[in-house]
Amino acid sequence: MMSTLWEAFRRSLTLNGPRPALTADGMTWTYSDMATAVAIAAQNLRAAGASPRDRVVLLCENSASYPVYDLAIMAIGAVKIPLNSMLTASDIGDIAVRTTPTVAVVSPALAHLATEIPDACTIIPGDVVAPGSLPVEPPAVGAVGPDDLSFVGFTGGTTGKPKGIVHHQAPMVLNMFAHIMEGGIGRDDHMLLTTPLPHAAGFLGAAALLRGAHVRVEKGFDAHEVLRIMDEHDITWTFAVPTMIYRLLDAAVETGIRPAALRTIQYGAAPISPERLRQAMEVFGPVLQQLYAQTECPNFATVLSKPDHVRALSEPDLLSSCGKATLMCEVAIIDEAGEEVPRGEVGEVALDSPYVMRGYWQDPDNYAKRFAGRWMRTGDVGRMDDEGFVTLVDRANDMIISGGMNVYSVEVEAVISAHPDVAQVAIVGVPHDDWGEAVHAVVVPRPSLDREAFAAWCRERLASYKRPKSVEYRDDLPVTVYGKVDKKALRAPHWDGRQRNVG
Repeated sequence: MMSTLWEAFRRSLTLNGPRPALTADGMTWTYSDMATAVAIAAQNLRAAGASPRDRVVLLCENSASYPVYDLAIMAIGAVKIPLNSMLTASDIGDIAVRTTPTVAVVSPALAHLATEIPDACTIIPGDVVAPGSLPVEPPAVGAVGPDDLSFVGFTGGTTGKPKGIVHHQAPMVLNMFAHIMEGGIGRDDHMLLTTPLPHAAGFLGAAALLRGAHVRVEKGFDAHEVLRIMDEHDITWTFAVPTMIYRLLDAAVETGIRPAALRTIQYGAAPISPERLRQAMEVFGPVLQQLYAQTECPNFATVLSKPDHVRALSEPDLLSSCGKATLMCEVAIIDEAGEEVPRGEVGEVALDSPYVMRGYWQDPDNYAKRFAGRWMRTGDVGRMDDEGFVTLVDRANDMIISGGMNVYSVEVEAVISAHPDVAQVAIVGVPHDDWGEAVHAVVVPRPSLDREAFAAWCRERLASYKRPKSVEYRDDLPVTVYGKVDKKALRAPHWDGRQRNVG
C-alpha cells in the first residue's frame, strides 16, 4: 500500500513516461519530462534550504510552476502551504510568520504579494525546465512516513484570521484516490483547469496526474477562449463554478461551438438553476456533476452525479441538493449534542472520512470544537432525505460563496470596522444571478462618512472577491434577544422566496 504522496506520484511518473502529462505556458511535458522537471525543482528546493518536514510556501499563478513544485515538495518530504493570489501581502506575511516556512516558491508576477514574508524564508522563483531536457532521476521514496504532515491549507476563520488546516500523508493518498474515483478521472482524460490551483483545481489536477491523464492549465477563464480550447484540443474533463458554466453556455449559443469530446463538467460552490441545467444538457449533454466538501475534508464529501442531473430535468427540486455521500465519506445530520436527527429534519451537516483534517495549525482548542465524537462539524446547516440526498439550508458560520470563492464575513467586517467613520457594519450574502451570492454590507455610518471615499477605501484594503458589491446604510442594526447582530433578519428580505438559502 502506498502510504505517502511521493510513493504514489513517483510511480505514476515512471509508469506513464511517454504519455502527455501537462500543457501550460505554451508547452507540453510528457510524464518523463515531468519526472525530470520535478527532480530539478526538488534540487532547487534543497539548495534553498528545504528539508523533509520543513514548510514550503507555494505562491504561484496558474502555470507549470504550480504542479511541478507541488510534486517537488512531495518529493523532498516537505509540507506544502498553498496560497492564492487573491490574498493580500499582509495575509501572506501573517501566515508565513505563523508557519515559519524555510522556502517560498513565488511566481515573479506575484512578487508584490511576498513583500511581508520574513527574511528568514528564502524566496525562489519556481523555474521549470522545458520539455525535452536531459533526463534527471527523480528523488527516491522514504524521506517521510505516512503520519508526517503533507500540507497546511489556510482558510478564513471566526477570529478573522485564516485558519491552518492540517493534513497528513497517508490520508491524502486516500484523498487522491477519492478524487479519481468520484470525479471519474481516467487515463484517457484531457483535463482543462482555469480556476486557481491553490483551491479545488489543484487537487483535481494532481489526481489527474496520479491517474496518468493529461492536464492543461490556463492562467484564467475567458468563456470564448475556453470554448475554443475545448473544441480544438478535445478536452474531456473540466472544473467550473456555475457562473463559469453560464458564461460558457452563452458563448456556445453565440458561436455555435459544441465541444464534441467533453464528458465531465464538475462544479461546486453553488447549485445550478433548472433553466441553465436544461440548456447545459442541450449544449453539452449529460456531463454535469456537483461536489460538496470543505478544505477540512477536501473536495469530496457528497456528489450530485450525472444521472442525478438527468433525473433533475423532471424533478427540478433535486437541484437544491448537493448530492449523496461519497464512497470514502460518511455524512450525518446532527443536533447540538452530536446525535443524529431523523431523516428530513434540519441540523448540522457532519462528516467522517479517513481524509478529514487532523488538526488546526497551532490551534487545538478550535480543532476540538469541530468534533462531536467521530463526526466533524461542518458549520453548514442542512437536511437529508430518505434517499440520502443532502440539502444545505443555511451556513452557521456566515460564510459567503461568491463566484466559487469563500468569503468570511468576520474578515470583511474587521476591515470595514477599522474605518474611522463607520460606527457598525454587518456583512451578509445576498443572491446574485451571475455569482450565486454577492457580498452585501449593512453599514451604520457616522455623520462624517464620505460614501465615495469609503468605497475607494474598501477597494484599497479588500481583495476584489471580498469587496461589498452593494452597501445599505442604516441608523442601527437589528439584534437578537442575546444582543448579537441578527444577520438572519438582514438576509431574509433578500432571500425571500428563494429555494435554497445558504447565505
